[in-house]
Amino acid sequence: MVETVQLIADTHWMLLAVAALIFDIPRYTFSLLSLCLLSLARQPQHGEVPISKSISVIVPTFNGGAGLGPSIASLRRQTLRPIEIIVVDDGSIDETRAIAEHARELGLVDMVICHGTRCGRSAAINAAARFASGDLLLTVDADTVFEPSAVALLAQAFNDPRVAGASCNIAINNERSSLWTRLQSIEYLMSISAGRTMLDIVGAIACLSGACSMYRRDVFIRQGGLDVGPGEDLEFSLRLRRLGYLVRFVPEAWAETAGPESGLGLLRQRARWDRDALRVRLIMYGELRFLHRLERLPDTLQRLDFILFDLIPTLSFPFYLVYLVAVFGANAAFLFLAVVYLLLLWISLFNLALAFAMFNRSSGILNLGAALIFPFYQGVYLKCARFFSYSSEIIFGTSRHDDFVPPRVRRALFAGRD
Repeated sequence: MVETVQLIADTHWMLLAVAALIFDIPRYTFSLLSLCLLSLARQPQHGEVPISKSISVIVPTFNGGAGLGPSIASLRRQTLRPIEIIVVDDGSIDETRAIAEHARELGLVDMVICHGTRCGRSAAINAAARFASGDLLLTVDADTVFEPSAVALLAQAFNDPRVAGASCNIAINNERSSLWTRLQSIEYLMSISAGRTMLDIVGAIACLSGACSMYRRDVFIRQGGLDVGPGEDLEFSLRLRRLGYLVRFVPEAWAETAGPESGLGLLRQRARWDRDALRVRLIMYGELRFLHRLERLPDTLQRLDFILFDLIPTLSFPFYLVYLVAVFGANAAFLFLAVVYLLLLWISLFNLALAFAMFNRSSGILNLGAALIFPFYQGVYLKCARFFSYSSEIIFGTSRHDDFVPPRVRRALFAGRD
C-alpha cells in the first residue's frame, strides 16, 4: 500500500490528468455536481405550460412485432394524446404487419403503411411524414415504451419557436436480463440522463435519439426529412443546428427501450453507432476543423465535447498504454492502472449515488455489483471497441457496408461518391 501511494505521489500530474481524460468517469462528476448546484439555484416552476400543438406519431419497424403492442399501448396512455399513430411496416418477415393491422382494426392505430421490401428506417419515416397532419412529428422505435407524461413534456419544448427538435430521457427496460443490460442501464444514466442534461443547459445537444425524437413537422418536410445514409438521427440533428434551430433534450420526459442482452450484440450496436458518428461528424460536417465560419458558441461546444471527450481519448488509448509500459515497466504500469481504477471506482460509485438521487431511479443490489466493473466497461471495454470502429471507418470506410441500410439503398447512396 505504501509503495502504491508513493507511486501515485511520484507520478507527474500531467500523466494523472491524461488518465482521468482517457478513462472518462470524472467527466460525469462535473456534470452531476453542476446539475446539483443549478437545481439548488433554480426557482421552482408552478403549473404546466399550455400546449397548443397537435402530435402525429410515426412508428417505423422492421421485424419489430414483439415490441409493437406495448409501444402503442404506452402512446394511448399519454396525458397528451396524439391525434394519430402511423405504423410503417418496412418489409418485415415476421408478424409485424398482422399485429399492426389488428391494432388498426381496434382503433389503436390510425394508419398502417406497408413496404413490400425493406427500404430503411429513414425512408419509412419520410414516407409516413407525407401523410401526417400534426404540427409535431414524434418518431418512435417499435420497442420504445413511454411514461404517461413523456409526450406532453416533449411537446412543451416546442413552445419556443426556435426549437425544431427534441428528444427524451431513455432507460433500459430489460436491465435484469443480463450483466450487459445492467451495465447499459448505468451507462445510460451517466451518458444520457446526466451528460445530455448538462449539454442541454449549454445548448450543445448534438444528437436526437432515434428511439424517441420529436420534430416540428413543417421544418422536417421543408428540409426533405431524414438522410437515407447511416447515422440519420445524428445527421439531421446537426443539420438543424447548422440551419440555426435549437435542438433540445428533455430530462423529465422518460421512455424505456430494450438493450442488447449479449456482449456480441452490444459490440455490433456500438460499432454501427461509432462508425456512423465518425462518418457524419468528420466527413459530412467537417467537425474536426478548428474554425467554422459564423459558428455559434453552442455549436463549438458540441464539437469540442466530441473531440476532447470522445475522439482524442479513444484514438490515444492504446498509445497511452504503450507509453505507460515504456515509462514504468510492465509491473509498475499494471500497478499504476490498478490504483487509477480504484480511484475511478470510488468516483463512479459517487456519481451513481448522485445520479440515482437526482433522476429518481431505483438501484438494486445487482446494479451495485455491475457498478463495481462499470469503470472497466466504460473506460476500457467500450473504448477498445470504439477504437476499432473508428480505425475501420478511417481506413476502410466500413459504414458504407452497414447492414442497417438496405443494400440497394446503400448502392444508390454511394454510387457517385467513390
